[in-house]
This record gives sequence, structure tokens and C-alpha cells, in this order.
Amino acid sequence: ETNFTIKNNGSQNVKDIEIKCTHYSNSGSQIDSNTRTIYEVVPAKSSKSIKKMNMGFIHSQATKTNCKITDIKL
Repeated sequence: ETNFTIKNNGSQNVKDIEIKCTHYSNSGSQIDSNTRTIYEVVPAKSSKSIKKMNMGFIHSQATKTNCKITDIKL
């Protein structure tokens, strides 16, 4: 489970935020990734915390994870 805080600096509300987490091994090789959509609205000029988001199975050899927003809807 992962916690996220999404900050919307824009002038429009955003929703259905797609998050992609890429997982890396101890050697630095990319070994897996997971993508999930947060079905929430983040109002303009505000932020929203998402607690305990289930990102699914994470490879047992993953030692580092990098997550980023890959898509949103207005």
C-alpha cells in the first residue's frame, strides 16, 4: 500500500488520475511496473492525500520504486 499527495496548481479541477510506479532492482535495472487510477477529484489550487492505495503486486527483488502521474482528466 502506498500513500500519495496530489497537488493541483492549475485553474481547473482534475480527476481520474493515473499513477504509474516503476520498480527497480538493486542493480538499477527496471524489473516491473504497476499502473492504477485514482478515481477522485482534486479541485483547482488544492491538494488531496490518498492513503493506502493498493498498487498491486510488487516484484520481490524490487528495492526502489519511482511513481509519477501519467494521465488526468479535466
